[in-house]
Amino acid sequence: MEMLLGQLQQPHTHKRPCEDLVPDVPRSPCNKRRRVNDTLIGPDEFSDLSSSLPPPAVLEAVVDSYFALVQPWIPIFHEKRFRRRLRGADSSRLEVVLHSMVVAMLKHVDQSVLPADLKDIEAVCERSRKIVVLTAMDDLYVENLQALIIICFEDIGSGRVSRAWPIVGSLTRTVEYLQLSVESENHDTGRVLQPRPSLPVAADWVEEEERRRVFWTVFNLDRWNTSLTSNDVHRRLPADGGLWHNEEPVTTPFFGIWDRSAGKIGTLIAFLPTDKPSPTAQVDMSTVGAFAYRVEATESLSRVTTFFLQQRINHRDRQEMGSWLMRFKELDLRLVSWKMFLPQKWKDTNISRQPTVVTMDPNLTLAHITHNTSMILLHQRIAYPPPDWLEVVKLPTLSSAETCEAAAAETANITEKYLGNCPREGVVDSQFAFCVFVSARVLLADPGVVHWRYYGTPLSPDYWTLMKCLDAMATRWSGRVQTSRQNSAARYFGQLNAIHRACQSDENFKLDVLGYSNEIEWTGDSQKTAPAAVPAPESTTGLSQVAFPPDLPPMLQSSPARMSYNTGSPDELTTVTSILLDQQYSEMDRIISLNNAYFASDVAYST
Repeated sequence: MEMLLGQLQQPHTHKRPCEDLVPDVPRSPCNKRRRVNDTLIGPDEFSDLSSSLPPPAVLEAVVDSYFALVQPWIPIFHEKRFRRRLRGADSSRLEVVLHSMVVAMLKHVDQSVLPADLKDIEAVCERSRKIVVLTAMDDLYVENLQALIIICFEDIGSGRVSRAWPIVGSLTRTVEYLQLSVESENHDTGRVLQPRPSLPVAADWVEEEERRRVFWTVFNLDRWNTSLTSNDVHRRLPADGGLWHNEEPVTTPFFGIWDRSAGKIGTLIAFLPTDKPSPTAQVDMSTVGAFAYRVEATESLSRVTTFFLQQRINHRDRQEMGSWLMRFKELDLRLVSWKMFLPQKWKDTNISRQPTVVTMDPNLTLAHITHNTSMILLHQRIAYPPPDWLEVVKLPTLSSAETCEAAAAETANITEKYLGNCPREGVVDSQFAFCVFVSARVLLADPGVVHWRYYGTPLSPDYWTLMKCLDAMATRWSGRVQTSRQNSAARYFGQLNAIHRACQSDENFKLDVLGYSNEIEWTGDSQKTAPAAVPAPESTTGLSQVAFPPDLPPMLQSSPARMSYNTGSPDELTTVTSILLDQQYSEMDRIISLNNAYFASDVAYST
C-alpha cells in the first residue's frame, strides 16, 4: 500500500487551465514541506495536489481508517476498485479525494505514525479542506463530488454546519446538472430538447451503482432543507452492498419523492407521487440493502417536517385543524406501513451470522432510529399541545405521548446496543446524534415544560441513557485530538443539559416542544465549551459533571393519573378526531424495537 500511495507523490505533468499565467514561485524542498502546516495555499500547488499530501505511511493509515469508520455511513466508493485505482494511470483523479480523507480521518490516525511536521493536525486538515473545496469546484468529476461529500460529513459532524451548507447547496445543483438524479437509461426519454451529457457513460454496472450511491448520499444531505423535487429525481434505490461489493448486477426499484408544491394542507397525500411506478407494478425489494432503507427513512423524516410541521396552521380555524389532523393521520399510517412491510431480514440491525456475536449494520441501525424519530416529531405536538388548542379540538394526547416515550425508549435501547458493540473508535453519522437528541429532548420538552413535569411522572431513565450515548458519540468523533471546539453531539448534549437545569431551577420555565431547530447556534466557528467544568480527557461533553440520580425509578407501565383529554362538545373535527381517538388506531404497532429476529448478511459489506 505504501508503494502504491507513493506513486501519488511523484511529480505530475498535467496543468490546470491558465497555469502558465501564474507567476513563478520559488519552491525549495524545505519550503514545500513547511507548507503542509501552513493553511495558506500557493497557486502552484494546484498543479500537483500530491505534493501537499502526507507521506505514504500516513496516507495508508488515513485510507484504512476511512473505509473502517466513514465508508459505512456514506458508502460512495467501491473499495476494491478504489484501491486498484490508486496504483492505476488515473490515480491523480483521486488526489482530491485523498485530501478530503485527510480532513476527516487524520485525527483518528495513531499519532505515533505522524512526522513532526504533521503534529498540528487542525492546520493540516484546514489546509487540505481548502484544497478540496477550491479544486472540486474547478471541474465536473464524480471524484470531486465524492470529496465534497466527505467534507460535508466532517463539517456537519464537527459542529461547523454553516461551513457545510454552501457545499450541500452546490452538490444538489451539481448532481442534477450531471444528470445523476435520473437513471442513465432515462437520460434521452421524454424530452424534445435533450440536455448535453457532462459525464461519460459509466463503464459498467459497478460504476453506475457508485454514481447512484453518490446521488443518494447527496439526497440524504438535501433532505434537511429540500431543494431536489419529484421533477428532478427519477432514480432507483441503491443495491445491496454485498451484491455491489461482489460486482453482481441487479435491478432495484425506483423511489419516488413528493412534490413540495403539492403538499399543502388540504391536499390528500394519496394523490401525491408514490414510491411505486404504477399501481399494478410489483416492487422487488430483495435487491436493496441497508443504505436504501436509510434513504427511505430519511425521506420519511423529511416528509414529516416538510408536509406537516412546516405547514402554516390556524388552530382556531376548525377546517384548517381538520385538514392538519388528516395530514397527521396520513403520515402516521404511512410510517406504520413502512415499519409493517419492512422485510423480516431488515427488521433487526444485528447482521452477524453467529447468535453470540452482535454486529450491527450502521445504516440499518440509523434507518431504525430515524423512523422512531419521525414518529416523535409527528406525534409530539399532539402529545404536548398548547393549552389553548384543547379549547378548540379534542386531541389524542395520551396515546401520542405514549408513542413519543416508547420511541425514545427504543432509540435509547438501540443506540446503547450499537455503541456497545461497534469498535470503540467507531464514529457515528450526525443524523444519528440528531435522532438521539430529539429522543432525549422529548422526554424533557413540551409547551407546559417537560414530560415528567407536564404529567407529574418521574424522569425516564432512558433520558440518562441517551445522554451517555451522546457523550460517547462526542468523544469518539474527536478521535485522538483534544479540541476546544464542540462537535455536533457535544452541542446536543450541552443543550439538553441546559434544558434539564432550567427545568429543575425554574418551575415557570417554558419550552416549545418544536423549538429544537432554533436552540443551538450553528453559524460561525464557535469554540465555546459547555457551561460545565472542563471535562476529563476521556469525555468531550462534560458528562461527568452532570449529576445522575443514583437510583432511577423504572419507567411507569401504567398511564399517569394526570393524563386526560379535554372532553368539550363535538364540532366539525369530530370525524377525524374520533378516528384518532379510536383504541384500535391508537394501539397500532408504530415503533421499531430491538427483537430477536435473525437474518443473514455479509458482515463486511451489508450496506
